[in-house]
Amino acid sequence: MAHQNRPIVYVNALAIVIFGVLIGWQLRKSGAPEVYQAPVVSGSMGQAIPGPHYALQCYDCKIPLIVDAGTVGDENLPICFNCGAPNSLEDISAQVTPVGYRDMEEGFLTRWRRVVFDYQDSRYIKRIVGLPGEQIAIEDGELFVDGELYQKDLQEFDQLSSLVFDSRFQPHDPSYNLLNRFGVRGDDQGWIYTLDKVFAFDAPVKTRPQWLDYYHWNVVAGFVPRVERGTSTAIFDYLPYNQFIPRSQLNFVDDFVVDVSLKIYEPGVVGLRLLNVELELDFKQFELRRQADTGSGKVSLAKIKWDDKGTEVKFRVGLVDGLLIFTHNNVYVESNAQRLKLSGDYKVDLAARLNPISISADEGILDITHLRIARDIYWLGADYTANRWETEVTEVKPAFLLIGDNQPVSRDCRQWGEAIQKDAIVGILSD
Repeated sequence: MAHQNRPIVYVNALAIVIFGVLIGWQLRKSGAPEVYQAPVVSGSMGQAIPGPHYALQCYDCKIPLIVDAGTVGDENLPICFNCGAPNSLEDISAQVTPVGYRDMEEGFLTRWRRVVFDYQDSRYIKRIVGLPGEQIAIEDGELFVDGELYQKDLQEFDQLSSLVFDSRFQPHDPSYNLLNRFGVRGDDQGWIYTLDKVFAFDAPVKTRPQWLDYYHWNVVAGFVPRVERGTSTAIFDYLPYNQFIPRSQLNFVDDFVVDVSLKIYEPGVVGLRLLNVELELDFKQFELRRQADTGSGKVSLAKIKWDDKGTEVKFRVGLVDGLLIFTHNNVYVESNAQRLKLSGDYKVDLAARLNPISISADEGILDITHLRIARDIYWLGADYTANRWETEVTEVKPAFLLIGDNQPVSRDCRQWGEAIQKDAIVGILSD
C-alpha cells in the first residue's frame, strides 16, 4: 500500500513546492523596491557619478579615463592622470548616464550614502556627510565631526578616494616607462627592471636595505606654468575628471593608500616608506615593525608557506586621517601617525613630497607585480579653499549636510548655508 501511494505523495509534495515557489516569487516581486531614474546634469559628484562626459582609454597606457565634456576640446586635449599623455577626442561622443535610485528608507540614511533630493525646485545628487544634530567643520582638507577629526577606515576611504597611479597600465612609449618614474639610490644594484615590465630584487645574501623610489608625475591639465610630461611633483587635490578647470591653488594631499602585490621567491625583509613614516615587513620572522617619529612597535603576521615557484603576497598600507593603516590577510592594524608638516615655503614643501613612496629589500628574491596608489578626498570649505569652514548651528529638525564628491566644483550645503531636511530626500542611489 505504501508503495502504491508513493507517486501520490510525490505529486502532492511537488505541488506544495511549486505553490511555495510561486508565493515566494510573488512576495519578492511585490516587496522589491521600485527603481527610478535620475538624470545627472552636472559633474558635482565627479567620476563616481559623472555628468556629461567623455569616456575614453588612454592611447599610451590604456587606462580608462572619464573627463567632464565641458572642460576639454580640440585645443585642450584630455590628459591621462596615470601617465600624462594627451589624448584625442576624435570619434568620441559625449555621453550622459542616468543613475538609478529607490525610495528613501530611514535606516539607509547613513554617512557617505549618496542620495537624490530636491532643493529650491531643482533635483540634486550628493553624499551624506553630516548627520542630524552634528556640528561639521572642514579645515586643511580634513573633516571634523563635533570637534573631533573624523578618521575613516579603509572601506570608507575606498568610497571617497581617487586613483592616481596603477602600474598595470604602463605607457608603450619607452620615454615614459617605469624606469623613468622609479629610481634607485646610489650604487644599489639589487633592483632591476625586467623584460616582464616589473621591478625585481635579487640579493640571495643579506645586504643593507636597498631602496626603490616612486616619483609622482605632474599630470594636472592646464598646470601653470606649463610643465613637460614626466615632470615630478607632489600629489595634489586634483581631480582628472575636471581637467582644465582653473583653480587659484592646489593643495598637497598627504593621505594616500598603496596596494602592493609581490611575488616572493626567497623571503627577506621588505621596507616601506610613506613620506615620513617607515615600516618593515619581515617575511622570515613574520613580523610587521614600525619605525617613525611617533615611536616603534611590532605586530605578528600570519605565517606563509613558501613555494619554490614564487608566492603571491598582497597588502595595503596608507596614511589616512592621522592614522597609519596596514592590512594583510586577516591582519588589520591602525596606529597614530605624525603628519608631515607644512613649512609655508612652497618649494621646500614640494621637494619633501616628490618621492612619497619607497620600497626596500635587504635580501631574498622578489618581484613587485602590482603597485596601485589612491589619494584621499581633500575637503574644501564654502569658498573652495583649505581655510576653516563650519556649520553655523546644529539643526534642530532632522536634517543632513549633503556635499558633492567633486570638492572644487560642487555647489551644495556648503554654499547654500543650510542642511537638507529629511523630507526633501526622495531616494537613495542603487548600489
